[in-house]
Amino acid sequence: MALDEATAKDIARLARLRITNSEQGVADDQEVKALDTLVAEFSKIVGYMDILAQADTTGVEPLYSPMVEPLPPREDQPRTTENNSDSLLQNAPERIGRYFSVPRVF
Repeated sequence: MALDEATAKDIARLARLRITNSEQGVADDQEVKALDTLVAEFSKIVGYMDILAQADTTGVEPLYSPMVEPLPPREDQPRTTENNSDSLLQNAPERIGRYFSVPRVF
């Protein structure tokens, strides 16, 4: 199944993929090539899904887990840990006082 450019753009928007490269000074003809490549790749993926949809799965139970039998649960055993912030933070790449320093998300 071949997809059109509008559908490919919509899929890219939903997947938060950037198609255009105009912010980086790339020529418009390269943007068109990027869109054409994206349309071709999405069409291949949808084509593969069409092939999978043709497989006869009558009588096949859904597989919820690759394990035939679930693993037996282990017994809960209490453990004591050091409540010393220095030992917990010794491998931290960066820290501020008694806290981990991580990059800002927003």
